[in-house]
Amino acid sequence: MPTYTRGDIISQTTFWDTYHKREQIEELVEQAKIANKELHKFMLELTKNVKCEGGKPIKYMRGPLKTRERIAEKCGITQWDEPSTDRKSGVKTPLEVKDIARATIVFSTIAQMMAFRNYIYKTPNFQAIKDKQSPAVKDLWTKGVEDEYKDVKFFLQVNIEFTSNVTNRPKEKRTIPHIVELQLNVSQMARGKKYGHAFYNLSRLGKLDGKSVFVWDNPDCVITVPGAKKGNVGNKLRTAIVMCRSMAQGDQQVLLATNILSKMLTSKLRLLDKRVTGKKVEYNVYANGDNPLVIRCGPYNSKVAANQDSGPAQAWAISYLSSYIWGNFTKFQRKPGITGTAANWFAEH
Repeated sequence: MPTYTRGDIISQTTFWDTYHKREQIEELVEQAKIANKELHKFMLELTKNVKCEGGKPIKYMRGPLKTRERIAEKCGITQWDEPSTDRKSGVKTPLEVKDIARATIVFSTIAQMMAFRNYIYKTPNFQAIKDKQSPAVKDLWTKGVEDEYKDVKFFLQVNIEFTSNVTNRPKEKRTIPHIVELQLNVSQMARGKKYGHAFYNLSRLGKLDGKSVFVWDNPDCVITVPGAKKGNVGNKLRTAIVMCRSMAQGDQQVLLATNILSKMLTSKLRLLDKRVTGKKVEYNVYANGDNPLVIRCGPYNSKVAANQDSGPAQAWAISYLSSYIWGNFTKFQRKPGITGTAANWFAEH
């Protein structure tokens, strides 16, 4: 039975052809359950070979498997049982979703992270796909990115034993490759992500000319938060606003930006006294809704500080606070402090 992949591009592999997008997604989720075990073995092997401070083992966190619904969303599927509603442009194919199984390591210093990064370059799991298109590593630390969230993301290939489940075809067990993701981070940046991600959640919903792009001062750029996501976005944003205010130390531009987004939360989102999720009761949380939250971008003069309820003001505030919070967290990363076995490996290579 043939398998389907993207050839020279880093890609997942399925037994279903490209006309069966939903079946590909279902199969990839099942593959990821097996691949997650192989990723765990890979990580255990790495912890034996590279240590951190004082020879301590490197600790890693296995992330939850990406759900069928999240993969479908990336692939333009808004209703699982209604293919006619699928978005046709600006979306990924299931074969391009390469982070269904994933893990993260958080280091205390940049030097440790870079040492570990260099070690992974040599592993067969990376070497197997390093020469393919769509880079096998996304290293924002080497790109000179300032005042933004940055990490190192590796795509790694693990081989799994998987049985095909194509309808009306004989079952066949084959060894096939599956792509997993490993993220390397440093502690301050990971802490900043807790707050900066609130602004990322909004900016990644920006659309310009049919593409996922956020340009805060472009009138053609529009952020649309679906009704089903408004509550989650609002709750994260409120926490991030509180953090920015605590860090502001009287900075009037920061306080203006937080004021603009606080007004948006008050006017555009509904706050509940309490919400029951399963057996848990959460108090003072934002609710989802039927109507989307729409933010229309455009030029905004923050020096004048007028029209604080406008879309351009909200888009400016999102952009400004995103840069502000990452600027404060990244500045602590500029003194590497080399320690541990990882540092010795780094010095030798």
